[in-house]
Amino acid sequence: MTDILLESEGNNPERKNQGKRQLASKTNCEIELKSEINMLFQAFNTAIELANTALSAFPFPPHCRSRSLEANVMQSCFANVMFSHFPDNTKFGKYKRLIIHLNGYIILFKKLNKKGYPMNIKTINSKSILAQNIVLELFSKAETEEPILFFGYKKNKFGVYCDPQIVYIDEGTIQFTITESDIQIITPKKEDGQNDQDLQKAI
Repeated sequence: MTDILLESEGNNPERKNQGKRQLASKTNCEIELKSEINMLFQAFNTAIELANTALSAFPFPPHCRSRSLEANVMQSCFANVMFSHFPDNTKFGKYKRLIIHLNGYIILFKKLNKKGYPMNIKTINSKSILAQNIVLELFSKAETEEPILFFGYKKNKFGVYCDPQIVYIDEGTIQFTITESDIQIITPKKEDGQNDQDLQKAI
């Protein structure tokens, strides 16, 4: 595991004794994931294109589809891209949860609600993740100290996937986010006549 830059507060024996993971900060995260952050946002855009293609080819109309179909397709498409770019750092964990290890961080892929929190059914595991607890049956014993980040996205009232962002939550509260506006993003070139909604609108 790559050592992450430690904060002067929060990453000490006392935090570990409290059953807490290492503390992450926005500044350190941007530094340590400098090159990977661009890749994550590009992967999101690629996943949207793949998801739109898959959903367009689905034989049943939208009103006949299960509620979780689009989310499952999105996760599968994002997983496909991540396995392609980071084959040694991407895996499916318990409950088929997509887990990405990058430079001392655990990154989970999740749709966000309007307030920016992961859309989860509240369970002991989901509450423990939002509290940055060490003991989690979702992860191995070797993954007890790495801070947990979410790479999340939202869906607006027009059905467009939007607002991709990295989210760090501790004690059940959002501590910081990293959005495309926070960093310099190199996005793929659009084809002639293709606009942003063509790239992002979910079928």
